[in-house]
Order: sequence, then structure tokens, then C-alpha cells
Amino acid sequence: MKTILHLGLLTAFALSVASASAQTYKSHIEHPIVRYRMQAKLDPEAKKVTGHYSLTWWNHTDNTIADLYFHLYLNAFKNMDSTFFRDAFGHRRRPDWQRRERGSEESRWGWVDVNKLQLVGGADLTSSLTFVHPDDDNAADQTVMRVALPQPIPPHGTIELSVDFTAKLPRSVARNGYEGDYFLLAQWFPKIGVYEGAGERGRKQGGWNCHQYHANTEFYADYGIYDVELTAPANYVVGATGFRLAEQRNPDGTTTYHQYQEDVHDFAWTACPRFVKVTRTFDWRKEVSHEELLKWASFVNVPTEQEELRDVNVTLLVQPDHVNSTDRYFRALFNGLKYFGLWYGQYPYDTLTVADTPRNSATCCMEYPTFITVGTSLWPGEHAFHPEGVTVHEFGHQFWYALVGNNEFEEAFLDEGFNTYSTSKVLETAYGAACSYERVFGIPIPSFTWLDVPLPRFPFAGVPSIPVGPYFSCVETPERTSDRRSYLLNAKDDDLVRFGWEYLNGVSYGTNSYGRVGLTLRTLESNLGEQTMARVMRTYHQRWRYRHPCLDDFIAVVNEVSGQNMNWFFQQFLYSSNVADYTIADVTSEPILGKVGVYEVSGRKQTFRDKPAQKAFEKSTNKQYHSSVTVRRLGEVLAPVDVLVHFEKGETVREHWDGQYRWVRYTYDKPAKAISAEVDPARKLALEANFTNNSRTREEDNRAAAKWYVRWIFWLETLFFSAGFFS
Repeated sequence: MKTILHLGLLTAFALSVASASAQTYKSHIEHPIVRYRMQAKLDPEAKKVTGHYSLTWWNHTDNTIADLYFHLYLNAFKNMDSTFFRDAFGHRRRPDWQRRERGSEESRWGWVDVNKLQLVGGADLTSSLTFVHPDDDNAADQTVMRVALPQPIPPHGTIELSVDFTAKLPRSVARNGYEGDYFLLAQWFPKIGVYEGAGERGRKQGGWNCHQYHANTEFYADYGIYDVELTAPANYVVGATGFRLAEQRNPDGTTTYHQYQEDVHDFAWTACPRFVKVTRTFDWRKEVSHEELLKWASFVNVPTEQEELRDVNVTLLVQPDHVNSTDRYFRALFNGLKYFGLWYGQYPYDTLTVADTPRNSATCCMEYPTFITVGTSLWPGEHAFHPEGVTVHEFGHQFWYALVGNNEFEEAFLDEGFNTYSTSKVLETAYGAACSYERVFGIPIPSFTWLDVPLPRFPFAGVPSIPVGPYFSCVETPERTSDRRSYLLNAKDDDLVRFGWEYLNGVSYGTNSYGRVGLTLRTLESNLGEQTMARVMRTYHQRWRYRHPCLDDFIAVVNEVSGQNMNWFFQQFLYSSNVADYTIADVTSEPILGKVGVYEVSGRKQTFRDKPAQKAFEKSTNKQYHSSVTVRRLGEVLAPVDVLVHFEKGETVREHWDGQYRWVRYTYDKPAKAISAEVDPARKLALEANFTNNSRTREEDNRAAAKWYVRWIFWLETLFFSAGFFS
């Protein structure tokens, strides 16, 4: 036994030396605010983690601080009276797992207990712990803890704490917990909140920013160092935030993994005995050609050496039934590393760990520094963005959340919306448009239907509606299609800028935090130009890496880089629930007949009749037409738009309207008739509510309607013929 143990320790030491020598990361933060030195052990049977950490916390402000605030996120899943469950917009939110799993009631809930908290080498503060409720009056909520200090922390002083805790994991809920023998440990330990000094993120005076865990909020924490030892059964495969310094097999049948990472604001991990571990290296010189390097360096206006990326060790922990998606996962991850890096700056960490979650697990999909969770299906469609879409999106959070650390409680749109915008651009650049699929028994079938016809109840009781329209065809679906649909349905529910828990409901939160912001940034890009927008995004990202920006900081960068005052844009699209809707109301074109009516000629009244004028016009070789185009603003958003007017013989005229009043009319006297007009022809206004009224022809063209009518009749006849067969 001693020999085996000795060999195990030697192996662990060798791994430690090899790992440490391979690590190339250099810290970018001169004075970290938090330093965690943690040990944790997973008990899969009890669904518990016992842990201990020492925390060094630095007061970076000029304030004297008399207390500390901690997040106890797991207590959101302790009972139905937590703010998380009560927060479901007027009624208590019922956990999904209450409906889908049998078993002991206690096994489904989760919580975290602080067993002991004391000053290192000093007083035991456990008795001074109290639960507080900074956001509501819910005395039952236990997701925020206050610690009164015997002595205040002076300006720029530090405090060292020792904390013992026990975390009970819930059945998977809100991207946390366990699913059989799969565990995702996220927001699992007592985590200190963020103390903001006066002037930070627009704050007037210093104080703790430590919100309760709401149904529609995520997280906010300070950057620092995580030095963590994780112990799990030896047959479990473990993945976590950071770089693995060592592995040590223990006599009790467990293995301890030593993880380390600087310049991050969170730590999460996963464990499962069924993971298939696949590791590949993102070799940036193979992924990025010299021509691409020069192209993007010029585009974002930086020296070529600043555009260079770095190699990254990427580990995929994939479920056995998803192994067929391994290559697609890695291609998506490498595309993320490539394009996010070229556009915003290199991914700075040595490692990226990706956990593929079990099918239908509530732990998918989520982001943590250097660690993300993703998911797919047994048979992903060949030309669908599944798993590519979610993989690129969750990786993108390494930039919009992990590196630029905005407050996700208060300004979720600064990470989710910015990432939605960035993700769609990566997918378009790397893959083009995806195809639409239907699924039959889980098998993807390339298809697109433009109508579903419900069948008569007899003899088709229980049979779903029949899809009508083109079928078995790969119909391209732009990445922004669902974003537009959600925006159009829910734009009036809330202003975009709100705290996460203040939206009307979860749908409004999703619309305003994700798709609406993506469309808004697309609209901003159309106004500024693609290259200026690229420089805006890179400047903002680089300036606020490892810091906590707010919306005003982004607006300041937009105005600075563009050289324009774009405040009107943000006031219109972010601080209201108004929608944009411009339409071509009318296109007319009449012949200019000359004099028709009574005119004064040489001091005498003379009548000029209509018919002779028309005959003269028809014979003329120099015909002139008076055309008019009327453009209306139906929505409340005021934004400049282009108007493109088409005349006979291919002539076009482009106008630019400030959109301030309700309508504008353009008139033309030309030798050609105006035949059609279009407002916003380049689709610069991605937030336009109704593209179908953006254009109008002078004369009706029923060809498209006739085409669809013929298709409709054909499919309808086929449907009724089939129904008659069973009657």
C-alpha cells in the first residue's frame, strides 16, 4: 500500500510540474480584489459538497467598510418561499423537477449552509451572520448574507476570512444541480458581493451591490484568483474553471484535482463518470491565414501584432450518446476563438473546458470563466446551427461577461444582447445561413412549412395539424429570424433598460436582454458603418476588460470612436418601448399635359381643354411626368431612413429623410414615370416592425399572390382528398 501511494504521489508531482511548466498565462490585474484558496469534496450519493476556503478581500475604495455581504445562491432552491420561486411574476414558480421525477422530496431541493466563518487568526463571526433582503420585503429569502465586522476595513485595507460550508445540490434547475450521476456545480459556494465606490457605474456613494437571486437574473462578482482543490470519486471525470496544476489519487478511492486561474470572477465545475474526454489544441496559426490577419488588423485599425491570437488547450467532456457531434463542437469552438479573437482581442487564458450536458437537462446551457456547458441532440441536422449556435453563444460569453464584467443583475442586455449580436455575426461569417428542420421521432428532416392546417376531430382525434407548403427542402433561415419574431410580439411590454427582475415576465426579459439588443446593435452598425462599428466594439471591449462597465460607458465609446453624438439613437431604442414602422403610403405618376383650364393670355382669359392637351402629350417626343412618393412614420421611433425611388428605364433616385415628422412627400418632374419606391432599402433599421409595408409599386402586381394561390389550392385539394379517404 505504501508503494502504491508513493507511486501515486510521484505521478501527481510529475503532473503538477508538467502542468505548471506548460502554463503560460500572465495576470493582467495589478491588484486582485478577491483571492480564494479553496478545498471541496463531492459526495455523489448525498448530492452534497463539503468545503472550506480562505478568502482575502481588498477594499479598493476610499471608504471605511463596516460589514461584508455574501451571495448564497443555492438557497434560492431551498423552498418555494425564496424570491427566486416567488419572483415568477405574481405567483410562485413551480420547479420543473417537481413534475418529472419521483423520489424523496428532500433530494430535489438545494441550499448552502455556512457552518463557520471567522477572521483568520481572529474572532469567530458565525453568530453575527444575518440574512438581508436588499431588493424586496421577502423575509423568507436567504440568498444574501450580511456579516457585521468587529473592526471596519480601512480604505485600501484587506481582510482575511476562513469559511466552512456545506452545499446541498438540487435536482437540475436554473442551470445548476445534478441529473442522475451528472453534476454541475455552479454558484455553489458562499461568494462575496461587489463593493462599489462612489463614481463606479454611476454610483453616487459607495455601497454593496449584492442582489438577491431572482428568477430572471444572473451574476456579478469581482475579479481575482481562484486556487481550488476538488475531490471526487476516482471514476468521475472532472472539468472546471482554470488550469489543472495537479491530480492526486487518494487512498479512499477519490481523486483530488488542483485547479488554478487568475483574472476571473467566478469558479464552476462538473463531474460525471460517463464523460468522454477529448482534448484538442486551438493552433491559431493554422486557423488564421496571414491574409486574414492583415485583413482584420486593417479593418479594426490595429497593428498586425495586436491582432495575433494565442494557442488554447480545449477540453470537451461529451456525453457518450453525443460523441457523433464532437467534431462539430470543436469546429464551433475554434470559430469562436478565431473570430471573437480577431474582432475584439485574443482569448487570454490557456484553457477552455466545455461540458456537454445530458439531453433535456436544465443545466444547459451556461457560461463561466474558461468553462461553459452546451448541449445537442442525438441527430443534429447537418445544416442546422445545433450544436453550433449554442456553442458559439456560450463561448462568446467569455468576452461579454467573463472578460467585460458588467452587472448581469442590473444590465443583463450588456452581456446577453452584445453576445447575441456577436454570435450571429460569427455564425454568418463561418457558416452562412442555417436550414430549417422539422423533426419526426427526433430525426431531423429539412423542411419549411408556411401553414399548418388542423385536421377534423374525427377520424383524426389526437393527430396534430398537417404542414402545408414546400416540404423536404432546405430553406435558409437567417440567424436573426427568431429575434425579430420575439421583438415584434413583445416590444411594447417593457423599456429595454431595466433591472432583470423588473421586466413584465420571462418572455419580456428574454426579448429585451437578447434579441432586441442584437437587432439594436445591427441598426447601430447600419448607421455607423460596419468598419466604424467594428472599431467601436473592439475599443469598448479592450477598454473594459477585467472591469465593470455600464451602459453609459458603452455610449461614451460609441460617441468617441464614431465622432458623432449618437445619444438620440440610444434614447430612441434603449430607453423606450416604442417600435419603428415606416411605410411607403403612395406612389403616383401623372402626365404633365401643359395648360389645362382658364389662363390669362395677353390680358384676356383663354380656355385650354383637356383632350387636346392629352393628344398633344401623346404625340410629343419630350414627354414629362409629375410623380410623387409619400412616406409615413407609423411607429413612435424617430430615426433617419433612406428612400429609394425607381423610375422607368432603370433610373433611381435616393432620398434621405430624418423621420422626425409623421410623413414626407417627394415630388419629381421627369421624362419617366415613378414605378415603385422603398423605404430603408438596405434594411439598416433592423428593428423595423413591419418590412412588408416598406415598399409599394404604382400599379398592382398579383403574380406572387397567384403563385401562392395555386400552391394553396393544390395542397388543400390533396389534404381533403386524403381526409375523404378515411371518412
